[in-house]
Parts: sequence; structure tokens; C-alpha cells
Amino acid sequence: MLEKRTKLWRREQGFRVFKKRMIYYASFDSQVTMIDGQLVEHPHWFELAKSHWTQVYKSTGTPCSCMLCQGERYNRLEYKRETRRILRETME
Repeated sequence: MLEKRTKLWRREQGFRVFKKRMIYYASFDSQVTMIDGQLVEHPHWFELAKSHWTQVYKSTGTPCSCMLCQGERYNRLEYKRETRRILRETME
């Protein structure tokens, strides 16, 4: 298995993930502004892949590290701490 993981394999996997993301975004986007300024209704995934704002998704899952782009991540330890705090407050 390890001998199959070449530079070509990594590129193919990156494109596969990028394509899946574009298909996912195309499923709920109703309008997209393309590079030349035209507005496209219900774009196909490859029309999304051509637009300027999606190019960042070729190399990373999130465009930036802000909370809006990053999304809320589940943290089990923080969840336990918060639950303990709530239980302590209700016991007092």
C-alpha cells in the first residue's frame, strides 16, 4: 500500500476531495457569481470549480481560520468540563 502513495496518488486524492466538495456546495447553492461577473443559477460542480472563491479549496478544507469559515468543532474535553460546571451549579 505504501508504494502506491506517490506524488501522483496524492494529486489524484486531492482532486477527488476537491470534486466532492464542489458537488456538495453545488447541491445547496442557488446563485454563484463567476470571475467575469455573470450570475449563474444552480451551478454545476465544474462551474463552481472555475469560480475564483473556490480555488482555495484545492489545497485546504477551510479558506481561513475564522470561526465562520472553520465551523464549530466538537471538543469532548470541553464538553465534559461544561457539563460538570452545570451540574455543580445546579447542586448548589
